[in-house]
Amino acid sequence: MADKRCDNGHFIDESWDICPYCPAQLESAEIPIVRPSRFEGPRNGDHSLPASERRAGGLVPAPLPIDRTVTVNKLDSQASPKRYVVGWLVGLSGSVRGESFPVRMGRNVLGRDHRSDISINDDQASSHHADLVFRPDERRFILMDHNSTNGTFVNDSEIEPRRDLQRDDVIRIGSHRFLFMPLCQNGTYWDDEGVLK
Repeated sequence: MADKRCDNGHFIDESWDICPYCPAQLESAEIPIVRPSRFEGPRNGDHSLPASERRAGGLVPAPLPIDRTVTVNKLDSQASPKRYVVGWLVGLSGSVRGESFPVRMGRNVLGRDHRSDISINDDQASSHHADLVFRPDERRFILMDHNSTNGTFVNDSEIEPRRDLQRDDVIRIGSHRFLFMPLCQNGTYWDDEGVLK
């Protein structure tokens, strides 16, 4: 049981420098570190001496080194690779005018659903309206209509059911228009170590 009290009367371990129950002092520039130490109790049942004298008198051995827990990232063979940004859609109309939306490696869902990668707040957009896919091995951007009610358009032409995208293509979903700006094209790509080449 703790026999030391802080200035506010809380019982704390005698090896602690600060009380974990008291609010932090905002004006202190240095952040105190609490390092609990482990040591054996008194030998031969001698509880009559204060803790400071028991240590000084040699009744208690020096504190043992503190074991440290180290986190190690577990390699998961089924984990999906990091989805780096490979391009952007820039809003040209409506509430998204001037906004940029990152296009990431792999599949990007465009639609009215708030869980979409690029959410489009438009009554004419389906909840899962289209997919914008980047294939890193081919360095190709493909826009695919997801059987939407009102269709997906690129440069004012409806796509049926898919179309490769090029720089400066204008995508229209509902009444919203987006300018497509690729990052990974013409020899620019992310390598296996995550370096942009």
